[in-house]
Amino acid sequence: MQRRWQLASSLAVSAALLPGGAAHAQLGASAPGDSRGDGLVTVSLLCGSNPIGPGQTFHLGVRFDIMPKWHMYWKNPGAGALPPRIVVTAPAGYTVGDVLWPRPVAITTPLGPEYGYYDAVVLFVPITAPATLTDGTVSLHAFIQWTVCREVCRMGSARREVVTATSSRAGATAPTVGPGGPLAALWKRLPAALSGLTAAGSSFDGTTLSLTGPAGGMTSAAFFPVDAPGITYGTADITIRQSRFRVTVPVELKPANAAGEPMALAGLVTLGEKPDDPCYDFMIPLAVEPPDPTRKADAPRD
Repeated sequence: MQRRWQLASSLAVSAALLPGGAAHAQLGASAPGDSRGDGLVTVSLLCGSNPIGPGQTFHLGVRFDIMPKWHMYWKNPGAGALPPRIVVTAPAGYTVGDVLWPRPVAITTPLGPEYGYYDAVVLFVPITAPATLTDGTVSLHAFIQWTVCREVCRMGSARREVVTATSSRAGATAPTVGPGGPLAALWKRLPAALSGLTAAGSSFDGTTLSLTGPAGGMTSAAFFPVDAPGITYGTADITIRQSRFRVTVPVELKPANAAGEPMALAGLVTLGEKPDDPCYDFMIPLAVEPPDPTRKADAPRD
């Protein structure tokens, strides 16, 4: 039976740059109330360094604690789902990067495969501080929107703020995402680059994506594609033999559907079944130029 959505309104969120350089969230509608997904997910905002030093790249951790048996979604949510959205507002001079996503799990639904998280997950947002700071504090804000599902799906949202110290001295920081920090356990769930793994590789021959590497003693693996316009992934064939994994995936390319964007294959290979088991991401840029909609067709020859 098709999942029934319980949404009273949706949020149109976009990031813009204010004069002076501060990141800003533009809201197209009011936030959902507690009668929907807000009561099913508890959201907290943590800072990965205290204090922050000049020019330092640090991380905000957006932690979602999810009600048992409910789930949220990865950046490629799969069939009929929506991923979380995070918009960070930082003072002028701070640069906010893209969200970092930990390994998901596969979720079987009547609509098809979905990819997401149960219980708890932390999404990390990298931020780079200005080259010059004073001794003091900085306030960082996040607007967060999510979809949480079980037999029905509900949307929730929250606004959170974290205040952390700043230092004028380089090297004066105390990271909290590394070993021993409050974010350390969930930081380990972020993927490493497949390209940095010894004796690993990725290739694409025009129709088939191939990924190989050491299995590290694991006996199971999974493949999670990152959806992109103009790219359709088929069913992955996954084998582990002689302590090495091999993933082959048929891929169909339709440059005309790429919405004018550069095309690239991307995704994630996970090993083992535990959240802390190894996982590796990859990206293969494609030398395929999408059609230019402004280009006129050649005139017919006589």
